[in-house]
Amino acid sequence: MTYGQPERNANPQQGGAGYPQHLWPDYAQAPNDPAWQPQAPVSGQPKGSAVLGVLAFVLGLAALVAPFLPVDMTGFRQYAAFPFALPGVGLAIGGLTGDRRGKPLAVVGAVLCALALGIGAVMLAGYR
Repeated sequence: MTYGQPERNANPQQGGAGYPQHLWPDYAQAPNDPAWQPQAPVSGQPKGSAVLGVLAFVLGLAALVAPFLPVDMTGFRQYAAFPFALPGVGLAIGGLTGDRRGKPLAVVGAVLCALALGIGAVMLAGYR
Protein backbone atom coordinates (compact mmCIF):
# COMPACT_ATOMS: atom_id res chain seq x y z
CA MET A 1 0.00 0.00 0.00
CA THR A 2 1.43 3.35 -1.00
CA TYR A 3 0.50 6.71 0.36
CA GLY A 4 0.62 9.22 -2.42
CA GLN A 5 -1.51 12.13 -3.45
CA PRO A 6 -5.23 11.31 -3.34
CA GLU A 7 -7.15 11.34 -6.56
CA ARG A 8 -8.56 14.70 -7.39
CA ASN A 9 -12.20 15.13 -8.27
CA ALA A 10 -13.07 16.99 -11.37
CA ASN A 11 -16.36 17.98 -9.72
CA PRO A 12 -15.80 20.91 -7.32
CA GLN A 13 -19.24 20.26 -5.76
CA GLN A 14 -17.87 17.25 -3.87
CA GLY A 15 -14.95 18.88 -2.17
CA GLY A 16 -12.82 21.98 -1.96
CA ALA A 17 -9.90 22.23 -4.38
CA GLY A 18 -11.02 19.03 -6.06
CA TYR A 19 -10.38 16.73 -3.07
CA PRO A 20 -13.19 14.55 -1.71
CA GLN A 21 -14.78 15.75 1.49
CA HIS A 22 -13.79 12.70 3.55
CA LEU A 23 -10.18 13.87 3.23
CA TRP A 24 -10.93 17.27 4.76
CA PRO A 25 -9.99 17.85 8.40
CA ASP A 26 -12.78 17.41 10.96
CA TYR A 27 -13.31 21.15 11.48
CA ALA A 28 -13.83 21.66 7.74
CA GLN A 29 -16.42 18.94 7.25
CA ALA A 30 -19.81 20.11 6.06
CA PRO A 31 -22.62 18.93 8.37
CA ASN A 32 -24.88 16.13 7.18
CA ASP A 33 -28.00 17.83 8.57
CA PRO A 34 -29.80 19.69 5.74
CA ALA A 35 -31.47 22.06 8.25
CA TRP A 36 -28.09 23.31 9.48
CA GLN A 37 -27.47 27.01 8.97
CA PRO A 38 -24.12 28.65 9.56
CA GLN A 39 -24.19 31.01 12.52
CA ALA A 40 -22.74 34.47 12.52
CA PRO A 41 -19.34 34.56 14.19
CA VAL A 42 -19.37 35.84 17.73
CA SER A 43 -16.68 38.41 18.16
CA GLY A 44 -15.39 39.82 21.40
CA GLN A 45 -14.84 43.24 19.84
CA PRO A 46 -16.93 46.13 21.10
CA LYS A 47 -19.37 47.57 18.60
CA GLY A 48 -19.14 51.29 19.39
CA SER A 49 -16.57 53.75 18.17
CA ALA A 50 -13.57 55.23 19.96
CA VAL A 51 -14.51 58.86 19.26
CA LEU A 52 -15.40 59.72 22.86
CA GLY A 53 -12.15 58.30 24.20
CA VAL A 54 -10.11 60.16 21.60
CA LEU A 55 -11.90 63.44 22.33
CA ALA A 56 -11.40 62.98 26.08
CA PHE A 57 -7.69 62.37 25.51
CA VAL A 58 -7.31 65.44 23.26
CA LEU A 59 -9.21 67.70 25.67
CA GLY A 60 -7.20 66.40 28.64
CA LEU A 61 -3.97 67.12 26.80
CA ALA A 62 -5.18 70.60 25.87
CA ALA A 63 -6.26 71.23 29.47
CA LEU A 64 -2.79 70.35 30.73
CA VAL A 65 -1.01 72.52 28.18
CA ALA A 66 -3.28 75.59 28.13
CA PRO A 67 -2.32 77.14 31.50
CA PHE A 68 1.38 76.99 30.63
CA LEU A 69 1.26 78.54 27.14
CA PRO A 70 3.64 81.47 26.73
CA VAL A 71 0.97 84.00 25.79
CA ASP A 72 -0.47 86.93 27.68
CA MET A 73 -3.41 85.52 29.65
CA THR A 74 -3.52 88.15 32.35
CA GLY A 75 -6.43 87.39 34.67
CA PHE A 76 -7.37 84.21 32.80
CA ARG A 77 -4.39 81.85 33.16
CA GLN A 78 -5.68 80.23 36.37
CA TYR A 79 -9.00 79.42 34.64
CA ALA A 80 -7.51 78.16 31.35
CA ALA A 81 -7.66 74.45 32.24
CA PHE A 82 -11.34 74.34 33.19
CA PRO A 83 -12.98 74.90 29.76
CA PHE A 84 -11.07 71.91 28.41
CA ALA A 85 -10.99 69.60 31.44
CA LEU A 86 -14.67 69.67 32.43
CA PRO A 87 -16.04 68.55 29.04
CA GLY A 88 -13.14 66.10 28.85
CA VAL A 89 -14.25 64.41 32.06
CA GLY A 90 -17.78 64.10 30.69
CA LEU A 91 -16.55 62.63 27.43
CA ALA A 92 -14.27 60.21 29.30
CA ILE A 93 -17.20 58.99 31.39
CA GLY A 94 -19.24 58.58 28.21
CA GLY A 95 -16.35 56.71 26.58
CA LEU A 96 -16.10 54.31 29.52
CA THR A 97 -19.78 53.38 29.58
CA GLY A 98 -21.38 50.95 27.19
CA ASP A 99 -19.89 48.58 24.64
CA ARG A 100 -17.36 50.90 22.99
CA ARG A 101 -13.87 50.81 21.66
CA GLY A 102 -11.19 53.14 22.96
CA LYS A 103 -11.74 52.54 26.68
CA PRO A 104 -8.00 52.68 27.50
CA LEU A 105 -7.79 56.02 25.73
CA ALA A 106 -10.82 57.24 27.68
CA VAL A 107 -9.11 56.25 30.94
CA VAL A 108 -5.97 58.16 29.95
CA GLY A 109 -8.16 61.13 28.99
CA ALA A 110 -9.91 61.01 32.37
CA VAL A 111 -6.58 60.94 34.19
CA LEU A 112 -5.25 63.87 32.14
CA CYS A 113 -8.43 65.85 32.83
CA ALA A 114 -8.21 65.10 36.55
CA LEU A 115 -4.59 66.28 36.58
CA ALA A 116 -5.57 69.45 34.73
CA LEU A 117 -8.41 70.11 37.19
CA GLY A 118 -5.95 69.66 40.05
CA ILE A 119 -3.45 72.05 38.47
CA GLY A 120 -6.25 74.54 37.86
CA ALA A 121 -7.36 74.29 41.48
CA VAL A 122 -3.78 74.84 42.70
CA MET A 123 -3.44 77.85 40.38
CA LEU A 124 -6.74 79.27 41.68
CA ALA A 125 -5.64 78.80 45.28
CA GLY A 126 -2.37 80.61 44.61
CA TYR A 127 -3.99 83.50 42.73
CA ARG A 128 -4.27 86.82 44.56
